[in-house]
Amino acid sequence: MKNVLITGANRGLGLALAHEFDKHDYCLYLVVRSNTAKTELAVVFPKAKFLISDVTSDSYESKLSEWLELVSLDLVINNAGSGTKAPTLELTRPEYLRKEFETNCIAVLSTVKGSLDSLQRSEEALIVNISSRRGSLKMQSELAAKGSGCSYSYRISKAAQNMLTLCLADDLEDIGIKVVAIHPGRLLTTMGSSDAHMSPAESASRIVQLIESKQLKNRDYVSVETGLLPW
Repeated sequence: MKNVLITGANRGLGLALAHEFDKHDYCLYLVVRSNTAKTELAVVFPKAKFLISDVTSDSYESKLSEWLELVSLDLVINNAGSGTKAPTLELTRPEYLRKEFETNCIAVLSTVKGSLDSLQRSEEALIVNISSRRGSLKMQSELAAKGSGCSYSYRISKAAQNMLTLCLADDLEDIGIKVVAIHPGRLLTTMGSSDAHMSPAESASRIVQLIESKQLKNRDYVSVETGLLPW
């Protein structure tokens, strides 16, 4: 049985991914922010393991490392994310950027560092960072996001996360760990875009299919809708 760690597992895409990996007989290691979330999920996934922690807290990395001390992890899904509805310079505030950068980038780094020993115990480990098409500098330069309503803070933090993905891919390939970024599609969630059309369940199914079919290569940046994206 394979083991998967999912952050932000209590709602949206994270919850859909937990359901999909459970169908594929993975052992679930779920990171959630509250006892309430744990209690609710434990009913649905009685065999799952839970860590209650805010992924942006200073203690998160050490708590994660201790929790996973004897675990062999095959897969880490960095799904926890945040966004702010501030698509213009007038509406954007520095605190929005700080919040999104903490969640969408620094927390990913903390998760990888906290789970690295466990990933190294696997013969074929993979890190999947749930990114966004809005993190693509090339697409931004070609006006793909102009007028989309997507916030400065979300775009900037996802671009930073993409650079982190490439840094990790460079560093970890020498120890046999692959790192990829996936745009999960235009999801019908609370953070969904104006052109959203895909359910989290459909996205999760496509993501798991990509993983199970071993189609993902180190340094890939993939959309579940259109294939490879430009960084």
